[in-house]
Amino acid sequence: VVLSDEIYGEVNHDGTHHSIATYYPEGTIISSGLSKWCGAGGWRLGYFVFPEQLRPLLSAVSAVASETFTSVSAPIQWASIRAFQPCAEIERYLADSRRVLKALGGHITQSLRGVGAVVPTPEGGFYIMPDFSPLADALIDRGIGDSVALTEQLLQDTGVAFLPGTCFGRPPSEYSVRMSYVDFDGETALETLKTLGPEDAIDETLLRALCGPTVTAIQRVADWCRSL
Repeated sequence: VVLSDEIYGEVNHDGTHHSIATYYPEGTIISSGLSKWCGAGGWRLGYFVFPEQLRPLLSAVSAVASETFTSVSAPIQWASIRAFQPCAEIERYLADSRRVLKALGGHITQSLRGVGAVVPTPEGGFYIMPDFSPLADALIDRGIGDSVALTEQLLQDTGVAFLPGTCFGRPPSEYSVRMSYVDFDGETALETLKTLGPEDAIDETLLRALCGPTVTAIQRVADWCRSL
């Protein structure tokens, strides 16, 4: 049995998410929800999709769930009905969300690579996990011996908050950190995108206008790395 958490599927940056259930439908349970792709962090409605072959397991999970919680609040239920009804408005929202997240993720990647960090290019979602291990000698000279110390020093010196890689199973000696890059006014960004054509590039100048706090945060981190 495969439990596939696909809550970020709709924010694949190119809109090309492929569920593993496409290839192994008989044994895959998909979990997802509203909070990520709708940009609705507090609206906690999740769901599972079971194949017919696993109906006995579905019945068992339903029985356990019924003893664990009662129901989703009425406002969230009404919102979910609207969200799951296909329409041009939802599709445009998703397309524009993907567009700005792809541009911002790419900008962050290039900015941090430019100061020596190892950074995978994000293909979806809104998280990034750079590894500053190539700067290890300079970090050690500053008395920074692991990722926890790195995040504490970055917060103190730049005001930018990361989580240490150890929170995600990375070894303590690795200078990896994780950041969520959604500290900007999403509504304003999406309204601005409505004025652009589909081929118009989102360059750094526009990113600063759309996602100023996040772009500024990355600039501070990059400048800090250069100062080591």
